[in-house]
Amino acid sequence: MIEKNLLVAGLSLNKLADLLISAKTTLTAVLISVGAPIWMVGWLVPIRESGALLPQVLISIYLRKHTQRHIVWRIGMATQAFSVLGILFSVILLSGFTAGTVILISLIFLSLGRSACSLTVKDMEADIVEKGKRGNLIGTASTVSGVVTFIIAIPLVVFNDSLSSDVLLFTLSGSFLAFLLTLICVWPVKTNVNVDSAKGQLLSVNFDKTIYKFIFVRGLFVHSALVAPYFMIERNGDAKELLPIYIAAEAAAALLSSIIWGRIADKSAKLTLQISGLLALCACGALLWLESASIITSALLFFLLSISHTGVRTGRKTYSLDIKNGHERTELVGFSNTAIGIILLSFGALYAAITPVLPFSIVYIMTGMLLVAVVTTVILPSEK
Repeated sequence: MIEKNLLVAGLSLNKLADLLISAKTTLTAVLISVGAPIWMVGWLVPIRESGALLPQVLISIYLRKHTQRHIVWRIGMATQAFSVLGILFSVILLSGFTAGTVILISLIFLSLGRSACSLTVKDMEADIVEKGKRGNLIGTASTVSGVVTFIIAIPLVVFNDSLSSDVLLFTLSGSFLAFLLTLICVWPVKTNVNVDSAKGQLLSVNFDKTIYKFIFVRGLFVHSALVAPYFMIERNGDAKELLPIYIAAEAAAALLSSIIWGRIADKSAKLTLQISGLLALCACGALLWLESASIITSALLFFLLSISHTGVRTGRKTYSLDIKNGHERTELVGFSNTAIGIILLSFGALYAAITPVLPFSIVYIMTGMLLVAVVTTVILPSEK
């Protein structure tokens, strides 16, 4: 019970740190505020997400001979904390292209640290919490982090005029502190995974059709993250003004929806993906329809998108936790995450190339891809 409570607290702090350093809100505002080229904004989510996913198949192979997964998790968490420091110093000391470059390089290291943590924490979760309750664990942690983030965001919104020049520094410093507290909180949690079955072949998992279907569908759902920065860009407002409002909207979404998504996912992760996908379609459709939305309307639409993305994350995490066991689960997660990393980079490169020449918003294409994602969930078999 103690280990479970420590893990919930650690996951909550980790999600708090992720919310405060989000590529969809904070880092978008950071790049805009330091005067970095606008094309760099389009690379934030692909780097953040793919950098956390691409190395996982290699890490999973490395872990075959290492049963103590918590050691790798600790290294990854420390890497994330110090990467945030790099971003913080670039905001204070640099500007323009140079600042943007340092921020993207720091983001790469942040993502690599997240990669190690994302893969190994699933072993910690699976050891401590039995199947059928893991979605609730993820949901509880997201809710707690949402509460704390919302509490932090309220004064940033209320005192936005007087804090506008420092809001980025407060947000980045808060993320750094949250990463350090996560490391301290989860340090006592240890896990030992049976690796006897993971020998003698490149991949020990028996990848059946279900795995490839899951990767295909999940690859389409990445658009719930890729589209997020464009909600701030389409608004054409002051990034520092929008940032605390968007952080509050994202935190409120996690606070209000995470436990509900977790309970739905414990019944059916497939249904979770379907419902959350439909909500993402509604948010994107309204953004395109309303074009010059007010700041309040923009925040509400981002809130709806954040609710949907919380559902997407909870659904796909629960699906990957339940469909395999032991080290097979580790290699499944590693292989599928690496595949998704490649997909993210491919979409990121494509959208970065075509956005400047399109006569219409790139959001139209992303909305179409989300529609395809929802439709293709019908090919996924039940994971329970």
